[in-house]
Amino acid sequence: MEQDVKYELILNKLPEDLVVKQVHAVLLTRDGRVLLRYKNGEARLVGGKPEDSDNSWGDTLRREALEEANCEIDKVDYLGYQKVTEVGLAKYAQVRMVARISQIGAALPDPDRDGNWIYGRVLAPVEVARQELGKSFGRIGEDLLKRALEIAREKEYFTELPSQEYETLNVESRDNDYFSL
Repeated sequence: MEQDVKYELILNKLPEDLVVKQVHAVLLTRDGRVLLRYKNGEARLVGGKPEDSDNSWGDTLRREALEEANCEIDKVDYLGYQKVTEVGLAKYAQVRMVARISQIGAALPDPDRDGNWIYGRVLAPVEVARQELGKSFGRIGEDLLKRALEIAREKEYFTELPSQEYETLNVESRDNDYFSL
């Protein structure tokens, strides 16, 4: 039987009694584009589960950015959290952050996935990213991007002229099978 799951984006401080199971971020370039990670042809945020070796949510995000997108980040800021309610399970949180990319490397397989899984990566102008995240996450994706851009402007993430260039860094692949973006 399929479980009902409810997601609620809360752009506020995380309550101390809510367990964090995942940390994800909107990744931005210095020229204002958004790095979208594609999995099974859908736009996703970079991130994952905190590990014992992580001392902070920023540590989790830095590790996951390297594993999933082979990129380094130099600024990280908290946005809020997504409260997840599943029938029969305790509520938990997925922390949402914004981070600025300092370097992007060549596409590499995610070490946590079987089958040499390489996620698709695209640098998208904000409007394209808004559409793609809206398709994947609905209103939550659009609201999250809006808040990420507000924080990025406030914290001076953007140090280059804005770019409207759409750039495919690599297509998604697994064991030499290619998926379209």
